[in-house]
Amino acid sequence: MAASDRTTSTPAAGTATKQRGETVLQVENVVKHFPITQGIVFKRQIGAVKAVDGVSFDLKRGETLGIVGESGCGKSTLAKLLMRLETPTSGKALLEGRDMFSLSGSALRRMRRNVQMVMQDPYTSLNPRMTVGDIIGEPFDIHPDAAPRGTRRQRVQELLELVGLNPEHINRYPHQFSGGQRQRIGIARALALKPEIIVCDEPVSALDVSIQAQVINLLEGLQDELGLSYIFIAHDLSVVRHIADRVAV
Repeated sequence: MAASDRTTSTPAAGTATKQRGETVLQVENVVKHFPITQGIVFKRQIGAVKAVDGVSFDLKRGETLGIVGESGCGKSTLAKLLMRLETPTSGKALLEGRDMFSLSGSALRRMRRNVQMVMQDPYTSLNPRMTVGDIIGEPFDIHPDAAPRGTRRQRVQELLELVGLNPEHINRYPHQFSGGQRQRIGIARALALKPEIIVCDEPVSALDVSIQAQVINLLEGLQDELGLSYIFIAHDLSVVRHIADRVAV
C-alpha cells in the first residue's frame, strides 16, 4: 500500500501542545490471513485468505489519509484491525509509540478511547431500541470518568448540537431520523470520548449524493475545530479526492 501527497493541511485551533504534522499512528507491515480449514471433527488448515497482506502507512496529526481500493481488497478488515475488533496475523500499529496490537486490559481500554469509528451503514449501526441520548451516551457507561453522571445529558446535547442536530431530540429513536441524520448520530457517538483518530469506513456510501456532501463538510469542519486525524476508507475516488490530504492505494 503506497501513499502519495495531495494537499497541505492548515493548523487547527487547540493544537498548540500537539502540533500538526507529528506522526500519531504508524502502521508497519500489518498482515491478516483467515485460515481455510477442512474436516468436521479433525480440522486441518488447507489454505488461507489473505485479507490484508503487508500494509504500512503513517498517519499525521490533523490530516485525513484516504484509503482506496476495489471491493474485497481488505479495506474494512484493516479498519477492524485498527479498532482491535480483529487480531492481526503479524505486524505492528504504533499509536504514539505504543503497539496497539500488544495492549490488553486497562491499557487497551485507554487506547480505544483515542481511536473511534464511524461505520458504513447508518441504518444498522444504531440500536433501534435505544434512544439517541442512550446511543451517544453509551461510551460514558464504559468510560465513566469521561463524563460524570450528572453532566451526561448536557454532554450528549452538546454533541448533538456539534454535529448539527437539535439537542431537544435526545429522547427520539433512530427510526425517527433520516439516513444523513443517523450518520450524524454515529459521528456524535464517535466524538463522545474526545478521540484523536477516527476511522471512517465508507461513511457516506449508503447516503444520497446531496447528503454525502453535507456529511463530508461536517467531517471537515469537525477536523478543523477539534484537530482530528481521519483514516477515510472509500471506493469513491471523487469523495476521497475532496477530503483526503494523502491517498493510499
